[in-house]
Amino acid sequence: MRVLLTGSTGRLGGAFLSLWGKDPEISLVSPGRQELDLSEPEHVRSFLREAEFDLLVNPAAITGLEECLDHPELAQRVNVDAPRVMAEVCLEKSAKLVHFSTDYVFSGEQPGMKTEEDATGAVNVYGVSKCAGESAVLAANEDALVARVSWLFGPSSEQRPSHFDHVLQRAVLGEKQHLISDKFSMPTLTHDVVQWVGLLLEANASGIYHLCNRGEPESWYSYAVEVCRLAGGFGDDVDLDDLVATALADAGFFRERRPVHTTMLPARMMAEGIATPRHWLDAAEAYLKMR
Repeated sequence: MRVLLTGSTGRLGGAFLSLWGKDPEISLVSPGRQELDLSEPEHVRSFLREAEFDLLVNPAAITGLEECLDHPELAQRVNVDAPRVMAEVCLEKSAKLVHFSTDYVFSGEQPGMKTEEDATGAVNVYGVSKCAGESAVLAANEDALVARVSWLFGPSSEQRPSHFDHVLQRAVLGEKQHLISDKFSMPTLTHDVVQWVGLLLEANASGIYHLCNRGEPESWYSYAVEVCRLAGGFGDDVDLDDLVATALADAGFFRERRPVHTTMLPARMMAEGIATPRHWLDAAEAYLKMR
């Protein structure tokens, strides 16, 4: 299978590059930003029309909330227009598209687990752009697969550590950390996402799927507590008293609104018998063994 992968320097793209790049049955190409500039949709169209691939995997996006707030036109081009072009070209070439989205498409106003059937209602520029990107992709190509993910952790560069790694690094150094305790979602291991995508492709799935581990909704604070507790069992010297719960309203450095309740349930995957994701704590323990 010939795979074209965007965003390979990101956490999720890097997981695809690492795992699929070793698969002898997959011929994987991952153009950099200089080759494939997602901020220029018509460049994307011409590049993809010339490229040879059976599957296009697109985890690339403008994800910074404040960056999207400050540069909404860029968010539109990268998060909406470029994915729409990808969907159109994949339809022309009879290739499959896997496009990644986010739990931030939800308003987060109501507690509870969000399924694929629940209404969206993004409350910030980033979420609005990702929601529009989903709609643009599926309107252009109904065979496309749109995968929503949340709070990803997994192997990544030291320059872009996940919340998991950042919290643990600081905890080992004995630093006091103030962590938001009233915003909730689901931690998810990138390697599990790659596995689920493979299963969905085998099932020729299309439409929107939630690709996340299972468990109860976690806050940034409770997530950190559980990570540090697990790490203690692996010999890391951490003091849970260094983790201090704080409120989202007190995080004065945020300029863009954050949704509160965006925990997703991978309902479609389970209902269709494609996969039953493991608990995020089991995935976290597996990741600690990788490190």
